[in-house]
Amino acid sequence: MIKLIFGAIFALLSLSFHCVAVEGQTRVVEDAFGKKITVPENPKRIVVLSEIDLDSTLALGIIPVGSVNGRGQPRFPYYLENHPLLGSSVKAIPSVGELGQPNLEVILALEPDLILTMPNREEVLQVLSEIAPTVVTFSRHDDWKTTLRRIGEILGRQVQASKLVDEYQSLIATSKIKLNGVAGQSVSLVRWNPKGPAFMYRDSFASEILRDVGLVRPVHQQTEGPHHSLPLSLEALDQIDADWLLVGTLTPRGEATEALKQAGTTPTFLALDAVKKGHFFAVDGTLWTSVGGPIAAQQVVHEALQILVHRAAPKSDFQVTTTTAK
Repeated sequence: MIKLIFGAIFALLSLSFHCVAVEGQTRVVEDAFGKKITVPENPKRIVVLSEIDLDSTLALGIIPVGSVNGRGQPRFPYYLENHPLLGSSVKAIPSVGELGQPNLEVILALEPDLILTMPNREEVLQVLSEIAPTVVTFSRHDDWKTTLRRIGEILGRQVQASKLVDEYQSLIATSKIKLNGVAGQSVSLVRWNPKGPAFMYRDSFASEILRDVGLVRPVHQQTEGPHHSLPLSLEALDQIDADWLLVGTLTPRGEATEALKQAGTTPTFLALDAVKKGHFFAVDGTLWTSVGGPIAAQQVVHEALQILVHRAAPKSDFQVTTTTAK
């Protein structure tokens, strides 16, 4: 079936002349694995195929002509679609399919002159490269700052990328002072799925940001890697306890949110130390339990300050309370 789909795409490329040749000035860049690729000097129609590509491109002042949906979501990440300045522009971007499974025909119809993508199967990357120059922007071990700098290089916006990193480092410096009263305290990061909670590993996106501001993850959440655990049973909820408990779902409504609401009324959940202290907060899972770029990074820091310093829930549709939460 896959070969048939790819064959159809190649046929469309041959017959329709939609394949965009690199016109005008070009330059050579390296992807995340050192592969050299010729790209337009000033790309005008960029398609992005991951959450961090979308976030970073927007932060660099470019609105893509197409993007994949956020993981587990019907559209783009909630924090971007509801951004006070960018939200309306983000909502107007056409979707080109699911994360890791882009719709090649839709991408072809958009006539991009550059495609930024996450790692994917070689046969997918080959077809994408027939449509437009395609650059894999990150590897599994790259943090968001490394990825942002690479995207800045690809787009010819190195200065802007460096400025965004500098702004983040400045925000971290001032935030560490404000968070001094909770420095060293543990923060549990959890994504609640319909089948139960999964804690984020120590190298996940938001976990790295919490480490930057002087906070730590609980002892039992120190698994290496950027991903998350398997779903835990309600009998194993002690593994999500900490000084602070931040729980996200990928959508503000749906099966996962209902499962979290139901779990929040159980004696086991209410017995967690974080819950008894009023240190449980429901957060945007597209921000805290997924992968983002500079826009997400700054928002995580601001929300961490709001939660840990001001003891206030971030303003969003992701609100779940317990009978004991303050």
